[in-house]
Formats: sequence, C-alpha cells, structure tokens
Amino acid sequence: DAVRKSGGFAIAVDDGAIAAAQITVATEDGLLMGPEGAATFAAYKKALKQGLVDASESAVLFNCGSGLKYPMPAAGQSIDIRKPIDYSVLEQAT
Repeated sequence: DAVRKSGGFAIAVDDGAIAAAQITVATEDGLLMGPEGAATFAAYKKALKQGLVDASESAVLFNCGSGLKYPMPAAGQSIDIRKPIDYSVLEQAT
C-alpha cells in the first residue's frame, strides 16, 4: 500500500547485481555492505538506467546490516593490491 500511495515503485535485482554492487561500493566509497544494503544500490543503479529516477534527484539508500557478517572475497579479487593506498580519499570522508 505504501508504495502505491506514495507513487513509488518496487524493483528487483538478481544476485549477480548485488555482488557487483558490494564490490563497487567497497572500492569506490569504502563501505563494506552486506547483500541487503548492496541490493538497494543495485536497484538504484537499475532504476537510473531504466529512467525511473534521474541522477539529479536525491535518493536515500538504507544499509541496515554489515558486510562483516558475510564471507568476504579474497583481497586480490576485489582490490588491486599492486596500487598504493590513496589516503587522501580517507581524509576527505572525515
């Protein structure tokens, strides 16, 4: 009811999109999301692509869990260990 009454929409994403979203958010934003939070990012990206939302609009994505509760991929699979750490990115977040 809330979705219909608000004029909103619901969107589904597959497991592959969720896994890709976890890696994207971890590498680009430094957040370790569980699949439930990564699903919101994957759905947002899909909605952008389908034109359901516009990049100029504000959106709130909820990350209600922690990626620490789930097995992590080996560092070599998602992090380029040959690149030096860019500490300036961490400083911008504070």
